[in-house]
Amino acid sequence: MTFWTPTIEGSGVARYIALADQIETAIQSGELSAGDKLPTHRKLADALEVTVGTVTRGYSEAERRGLVSAIVGSGTFVSSQQQPDIQFSHLLPSAANEIDLSLNLPIANQSAPGIRSVMQEIAADQNLFLELMGYQHERGLLRHRQWAVEWLAPRGIQSSPDNLAITCGGQHAITLSLMAATRAGDTIAAEGLAYPGLKAVASQQGLKVVGLPMDGQGVLPDAFASYCKLNHLRAIYLCPSIQNPTNASMGLARRKAIIKIAIANDVWIIEDEIPTNYLAQNPDSFVNLAPQQTFYINSHSKTVAPGLRVGYLIAPPKLIESVSASIRAQCWFAPTINVEIAQRWLDKKEAKDWLNIQKKDLYKRQELTSEILDGYDIVMTKGSFHVWLSLPEPWRAMEFQTLLAEKGVRVLSAESFAVGRFPAPQAIRICISGPSTIGQLETGLKIIRQQLEDGYDARFSVF
Repeated sequence: MTFWTPTIEGSGVARYIALADQIETAIQSGELSAGDKLPTHRKLADALEVTVGTVTRGYSEAERRGLVSAIVGSGTFVSSQQQPDIQFSHLLPSAANEIDLSLNLPIANQSAPGIRSVMQEIAADQNLFLELMGYQHERGLLRHRQWAVEWLAPRGIQSSPDNLAITCGGQHAITLSLMAATRAGDTIAAEGLAYPGLKAVASQQGLKVVGLPMDGQGVLPDAFASYCKLNHLRAIYLCPSIQNPTNASMGLARRKAIIKIAIANDVWIIEDEIPTNYLAQNPDSFVNLAPQQTFYINSHSKTVAPGLRVGYLIAPPKLIESVSASIRAQCWFAPTINVEIAQRWLDKKEAKDWLNIQKKDLYKRQELTSEILDGYDIVMTKGSFHVWLSLPEPWRAMEFQTLLAEKGVRVLSAESFAVGRFPAPQAIRICISGPSTIGQLETGLKIIRQQLEDGYDARFSVF
């Protein structure tokens, strides 16, 4: 199409609103069609004799209305009004114009053509296809496990195919770890604020979960040791790097202290490292420091496709056969074709390029978040998919979450992560990877900041 240039003067509204209105009018009239690329911010700003910021706000407003979609590195495109975008993405929003900052999801990308090509390659290779369609070893094909070992190696993880199992995602790996390490009625520990999926698994298996006090490095060793003296713990679940939800990151000395206590009290360690795949520096993993005591979990859900359900579990040698037995009892083995798709795609240069784009996009989102929420108490680690915001007095987290929901922004309060009777702080988790575009994220973050600046809502006061 030719260079589209709207008229925004004399509309009686702010220029950026007028620009969004003109985009909507052009779509309704057929002047703009689904898939059309809009002019760059700079080019349109020059044509309209306005600032680049005005165009940016106008495009963001159009995006908020669902009229356009911005793809990092490619530009801004008119959205399809008839059907959802077929590019590989994540969960669709649950309501029109809602900005969902409540879920840690992989950043939307254009991997659909690449994954489709891999599926066609598999279908065209009859011998490979027949192999993948047959029954397999419960821990997965040996070559798939060897690939996983090599994939984990640059992350600093030392393992072998003999003590690694392929799972149906990270949640399945947590389930298998607890099945191998515990029995119904046992007690396990976790950070006082922890991934809610752990609580769901523990409930299904009849386990009691206790939340331990934390600081900026995660679980306090003294609290862990004190609980072990008075109670019998079978396992402790930890997310020691980019902790979910607080972003706490455990140092080496703290990890060694936790290991010493765990060994002394015969407590298995379950290390969830799924959030770390975009970390700039590899952490000192528990599984390397104490392989005889540690279950290690990772997956492709946050980098490739959660729908493929491909995860990896490294188990202590003593319990790997128990893990195998649990897999046989549950599903016999993880779907081999899904593993082949994920691993084959990740081997391609195209995938590596997209992962780099995702990483850069994530870093831009973090910079934007720091800028918009500047002055407030936030915790964010480079490579993290979320931000932990401690609310100023007199806000209560659930009330803040409710008000944001009324304004079309979804977040999760600390209460959602509280384990057992652990006292939830007045804080919220903001997931910055979920919105399809940076423009949507920017709008959501500005709504959050505005709510903070507007102050406490008197509706929640009781006299």
